Amino acid sequence: MVFSKVETIYFIHNLICSVFVRYTNSMKIEIDQSGKLENTNISTVVGFSNGKCKSIIIASREKIRLQKHFRDIDKRMIYIYFTFSAMIYLLIKSERKIEDIIIDTEYPGHEHLIKSYLIQFFTKANKKINKKRIYFRQIGHESNAHNVSITSYRSKRADIRIKAEEIIKLLA
Repeated sequence: MVFSKVETIYFIHNLICSVFVRYTNSMKIEIDQSGKLENTNISTVVGFSNGKCKSIIIASREKIRLQKHFRDIDKRMIYIYFTFSAMIYLLIKSERKIEDIIIDTEYPGHEHLIKSYLIQFFTKANKKINKKRIYFRQIGHESNAHNVSITSYRSKRADIRIKAEEIIKLLA
């Protein structure tokens, strides 16, 4: 059986995650992004790892629709930070026993805004989250979270594929 490059990359991604699951029993979750949200000509992936791996992707056409919506409601300045926070929330909302959330510093100087949106999303959903356990730091290329996000980005495959409407719902 012959696999395409994309299928091979995705297979390796799943293999890394399954090995990582067997040997890690951590409550710490690391989150990384590949493909900036402000670059609307490419998809954006957010991925995490903590004993399992998971990723979420938003296509470029959905980002354009989302950016237009933020412009229409006169909130163009929060598009990036709100969307990044929403993607993180949608990615980890069903995960249990998360103690520490370590987010790669993708948008320096805006960590407080990203954190406040995350707390809002969890509060609206009646889910507990310890705001003192949300940290921002450089994740680095050796992190498994980076491997998850870059592999999903390159293969254009993720565990969750979202549309603009899912982010817009969180605005309400």
